[in-house]
Amino acid sequence: MFDVEKSIAEAHSKFKELADYVLMEGQRQDAYVVERRLFQDGLKALGCLLEAYFRQRAGADTRKVVESDDGERLPRERVISRRYVSVFGELELPRPYYHRDGLPGLLPLDEETNLPERLYSYVVQELVQRRVNRMAYDEVVAEMGQLFGLKIDKHTIERLAPEIARDADAYTETAPTPAAESEGAILAAFIDGKGVPMVKEEPAEHKRRLGPGEKHSRKKEAMVAVVHSVAPHPRTVEDILTELCERRSPPERPEAQNKRVRVTFAGKQDAMEWVAREVARRDPQKRKPRVCVMDGSLALWRVALLTLNGFTFVLDLFHALEYLWDAAYVFHPVGSAEAEAFVRHRLRMLLEGKVGRVIGGLRQMLTKREGQLSKSKCKTLRKVIGYYEGHRKWMHYDQYIAAGLPIGSGAVEGACAHVVKDRMEGSGMRWKLDGAEAVLKSRALDLNGQWESFWAYHMAQEAERRFGSPSRLLDPLHRAALSA
Repeated sequence: MFDVEKSIAEAHSKFKELADYVLMEGQRQDAYVVERRLFQDGLKALGCLLEAYFRQRAGADTRKVVESDDGERLPRERVISRRYVSVFGELELPRPYYHRDGLPGLLPLDEETNLPERLYSYVVQELVQRRVNRMAYDEVVAEMGQLFGLKIDKHTIERLAPEIARDADAYTETAPTPAAESEGAILAAFIDGKGVPMVKEEPAEHKRRLGPGEKHSRKKEAMVAVVHSVAPHPRTVEDILTELCERRSPPERPEAQNKRVRVTFAGKQDAMEWVAREVARRDPQKRKPRVCVMDGSLALWRVALLTLNGFTFVLDLFHALEYLWDAAYVFHPVGSAEAEAFVRHRLRMLLEGKVGRVIGGLRQMLTKREGQLSKSKCKTLRKVIGYYEGHRKWMHYDQYIAAGLPIGSGAVEGACAHVVKDRMEGSGMRWKLDGAEAVLKSRALDLNGQWESFWAYHMAQEAERRFGSPSRLLDPLHRAALSA
């Protein structure tokens, strides 16, 4: 049953076969063929050693009786085997079973080696999930088969992702805060929404044939929130005009420090509350300036104003600039020098804090030329005027740039594209809510550089759910990851 020597002997035999192959047959083959052979057969040899590990642990358990958490003494009854799919292949694990009639049985070796409840090892689960964070399920199935010879079906992977991601929010709230010396002087937050194509859930009796142009999907908004610190970056109006209007490369900006991205389908309020908690964790004494940069969504602004206390709010300059271009094309041809001059002149005024003059000038132009402009152009100009009027309290760009505050929301737009769009909007992709949320939360942690400590946390939480106590199951590496 616990023939450890047999497993060790098999490992030695396989390694010797590989050594002989390298020195003989392999000498007549190219490096690609040899490397693949070593990798594939090396996995089998290492599987023998993993089998020896479990057999040694089972054989070392010579207890006749174990005590349950309730103080009940349970005698050893028999040995029970279970399937275990490791990165080296599938094994049968023997574990002594302790039981007494009328009481739940115990398999102490499961706890002592921290076996997962699923038949897939934590190493396999981690390899699968990190691939799920980056590629389609079908691609994960193919790659795990190609690399390790493991047959993991797509539905198993789909179920695995939400099980892992259920610990993401709790981890995020308890993850170690960045060291103070690694932080910039300003804490900046950016929030935006990004639609994810979802599967339409229709009762069977309501399903119908689609009409022309209809799709079996709809989009649900994922709220993307980014928090990072950064050093102040004072600029002049001329610096910004040169960058935006002359399209010259900007001078080197301070790098964002300790960027944290979080994605949620729970709505705007949930995203804002996380931002507030994250900033408070990183600056509990409220010593750092706090700035929130967003686009023009008034629904988003209403929640932010009620939730983010002590923040300086900034309308993303690039969104404000887009409206200037819309106004320019009311009066001048697209791509013309006149349109560029129109924009540059008014952008200068915005950067100098003269939003009221920009609004007044546009309103005067509308009044004078309303009879000469088409209805659609008048509508565009009214939209621009209304946009600036509705957001002018967050357009004090002269003050923001003098203080070195960020004035663009590129951080969150980049996150919307990289974290959400790149993964969620592949060809033909449609998502169910639990799967989409699981993948995005897990993907964000991975891209944050928090994966190793999250995975240690997840294994600890799994052990607590299964065995009731995670602390004694973690080796020093995992403890270090949790406390880093």
